Amino acid sequence: MFKALELFSGIGAFAEAAEKLHIQVVAAYDQDPRANETYKLNHGIMPSSRNLDTVSSAELPAADLWWMSPPCQPYSVRGNRKGLQDPRARSLVNLLSHVKNHNPKAIILENVLGFRDSDAHRLVVETLSNLGYQSRLVELSPTDFGIPMRRPRLYLVATASGINFKQQDLPAIPAVKLKTFIKPEFDEALVVRANDFARYCESLHVIKPADEDAYATCFTSGYWKSFKSSGTFLQISEGKIRRFSPEEIVSLMGFSPQFAFPNHLSMSAKLHLAGNTVDVRAIEYMLNGLSNLD
Repeated sequence: MFKALELFSGIGAFAEAAEKLHIQVVAAYDQDPRANETYKLNHGIMPSSRNLDTVSSAELPAADLWWMSPPCQPYSVRGNRKGLQDPRARSLVNLLSHVKNHNPKAIILENVLGFRDSDAHRLVVETLSNLGYQSRLVELSPTDFGIPMRRPRLYLVATASGINFKQQDLPAIPAVKLKTFIKPEFDEALVVRANDFARYCESLHVIKPADEDAYATCFTSGYWKSFKSSGTFLQISEGKIRRFSPEEIVSLMGFSPQFAFPNHLSMSAKLHLAGNTVDVRAIEYMLNGLSNLD
């Protein structure tokens, strides 16, 4: 069976896709204990909380594929865009230094669109090229799969000799209406306070669930705390809105109906985790593009 490392694993978007394609995740890594609890609940293994800034090559188990979703703040519009000068880029640099000792057959890295023009992207391509890998970038969004959510992301795929990546045609499926993902019942904690709505209403993306053309914008890990550019809000009635629930967000992101959060997690924690995850369909698409995995 093809084996993979899930680095920066979060709640396990890669594991969701890997299970469908019979790829075994031999180890996962994340420093958020809430994410790790959620991962174990759904995927059966507890990710290591080992700091990837300093993890050694010997500590990483052998695997055919490395999946990496490193912090996006060094490259995002909402971040500081300092690239490799941002301390949060250290983990990526450290992991790159271990590739030569492991020689995985393929590496897939996910990040925001700003990664394309960053010094980190240049370092990744140069490092992997020197080790004999062929790299390419693919841009994907849930809208490419008929899902009414705009969340474009970059996927860098690097393959060693004997492994190929061929970009597949996108599935010709009808667009799904956003109301399909909206639950009629919701936790009152999701309702935005009237004074916050009055203060931020002009800068919010608010939609009516029944609107046939409604779409969601990119959710972020700050969706609970921030009102500006953190995600879409649902109109309940005139002058009253609510946030999407964590379950609605992960459903939009392609997680299975069986996916669940630990009951003891707070609403803010669940929304943080949901807003910080990756589109499962995009990961499946990238994995399906790889050939000669056996």
